[in-house]
Amino acid sequence: MLVIILFGSYRALGQETYQDNFGSASYSNNNGTQNFSASWSETNDDNSPSNGNIRITGGRLRFDNLDNGTLSRTLNLSTAITVTLTFDYDATSRGNEDLAVELWNNGSSSWQTIATINTSNTGNISHNLTSNQISAASAIRFSSASGNWSSGERIFIDNLKFQVTAISANEPPVISVTGDQLYCPGTSVPVVESISITDPDDTTAPSVSIQISSGYVNGEDLLTLTGSHPAITPSWSVSEGKLTLSGPATLAEFESAVSSVEFSSSAANPSGTRGFSITVGDANYLPYTGHFYEFVAVPGITWTAANSAASARMYYGLQGYLATLTSQQEADFSGSQALGVGWIGASDAAAEGDWKWVTGPEAGTSFWSGGVGGTELTFAFWNSGEPNDYPDGPTTPGEENYAHITDPSVTTSPGSWNDLPNAGGSGAYAPQGYVVEYGGTPGDPVLSISGNTLITVDNVAPTGSNPTSVAVYCPSDIPAQDVSVVTDEADNCTTNPSVSFVGDISDGGSNPETITRTYRITDDSGNSTDVTQTIEVYNITIGSHPIDQSTVAGINAQFDVISTYADTYQWEVSTNGGISYSALSDGPSYSGSNTASLTILSPQITMNGYLFRVNVSRSGTGCSALTSNSGMLTVKVGKVLSNKKITYRVNPN
Repeated sequence: MLVIILFGSYRALGQETYQDNFGSASYSNNNGTQNFSASWSETNDDNSPSNGNIRITGGRLRFDNLDNGTLSRTLNLSTAITVTLTFDYDATSRGNEDLAVELWNNGSSSWQTIATINTSNTGNISHNLTSNQISAASAIRFSSASGNWSSGERIFIDNLKFQVTAISANEPPVISVTGDQLYCPGTSVPVVESISITDPDDTTAPSVSIQISSGYVNGEDLLTLTGSHPAITPSWSVSEGKLTLSGPATLAEFESAVSSVEFSSSAANPSGTRGFSITVGDANYLPYTGHFYEFVAVPGITWTAANSAASARMYYGLQGYLATLTSQQEADFSGSQALGVGWIGASDAAAEGDWKWVTGPEAGTSFWSGGVGGTELTFAFWNSGEPNDYPDGPTTPGEENYAHITDPSVTTSPGSWNDLPNAGGSGAYAPQGYVVEYGGTPGDPVLSISGNTLITVDNVAPTGSNPTSVAVYCPSDIPAQDVSVVTDEADNCTTNPSVSFVGDISDGGSNPETITRTYRITDDSGNSTDVTQTIEVYNITIGSHPIDQSTVAGINAQFDVISTYADTYQWEVSTNGGISYSALSDGPSYSGSNTASLTILSPQITMNGYLFRVNVSRSGTGCSALTSNSGMLTVKVGKVLSNKKITYRVNPN
């Protein structure tokens, strides 16, 4: 991998790279923010990156049977103040031949050897460029430093890097995004609605990252690059919830790719919101603080070395420092999303038990007093049983004076802290690196290299109308619960939201009793709407029963009933004192046998003592009929008066 990083003053520096990671067999690779002046160029070989004695293979640059061949490439270092060259080599198969590393000397217009690989082992070479080696026509060349090589004599080069302090800084890019969308379960949705990436002095970028910076559910949430983007390689980190789009690619290509990144969840009923950070570069951005975070993997590094290394790092002009995690959001982001098991910027080395942030803008701020079970002064996120200053004795305190993010294997609180000595511990307590935070330092530039969007998992309730009200006339006619009475349920996401019966509530009344029946419409996100159906129960009653009637033979008699909600009547007669009744019908003897009033037409003395009752009911229902009390008919014989041979029958009363 070839990496050239341009560093300038932290006020205006934009982190730049000239880079060839040899990931593909091409001499024109530009894997950084800046392009080389030209491609790699061979002499005395076939000038092919995939064939010949000089070639790219297995992600490394290989020299085999070199003879008099050379490989060179130019780059413009005209703005640099100081430059340091470092690279790794593998010469375990070199045989007896040597490889020279040369830089162009502008003062003498000649190549100058700055290192020779002449040992059969692996190693690293570092060289500070002289002023004559720094120019607009700077170049690096590899060539044979001995006689003709034999076939199979090979030397590999990797991780070649120029670290440069630049006179003028590269302007940082500016990113602008929009997006505030709704997510429907079982689907996917773009994380941005629009995006613009601009840069006043670059048309390309090395990478863009999209991270679920809030609300991330590990193992369920996923970011996916859709479509075809030949210049960009996606890489998903499930622990960080971050999709890295690696180039290099043009800004327009990155805009197209980010627009094609979609969020999805494998959960059956996801909920809540997801915040997204879209950042030019690979550092993690937390909108809550407006800062960037980066885990640097250096296994075994001490806290003091990590502190120095973090302080030397810059990110687009932002000063780096060991992270100061002053809120749960920050601790979760730097720990739970697994940036790594590493050092952070807290120590009680100055005064035992007085834990302070000793780095960054919070330097000098005490946040914890004492050991295990001590006092939280601001915010602390110690692992259970920490800080224990282990091992300590009755008179001599221990040496665990530096804070470290706990390995997940020894905690149930991901991202929590423990105290360790400067060199760290072993096993799960061995430092794996350090967490760098960028932002908040006085003099830091104001950057717009990150944008934020929001996706809300469907929180819109489904819709539906109240079912048609129902009237019944007895409890037995109350309809059974039936979800099909809800006929127009609908939802913005779910095609067929479910309907379920919730329950019945009576108002306790009578005639009518009002029952409110509730159904619930639920979508796939768990959002619900209740609709109600009103059931009125009107009980059929007899308010006034037939009463006894007395008449004279031949004079009509009438029996009446008063009933609520009845519309069907059937009068009956008993001629045997109530032992049995038979239904009546209209005819010569009766009228109104199916109404509320029964008329006995011209009753005869033989009907004396008849009993009359009525069955009342409601048509079209399943309600049982009510039977009234019986009324007795008394039929008397009228008196006969004779006057001048004319006979009159009169009422005996």
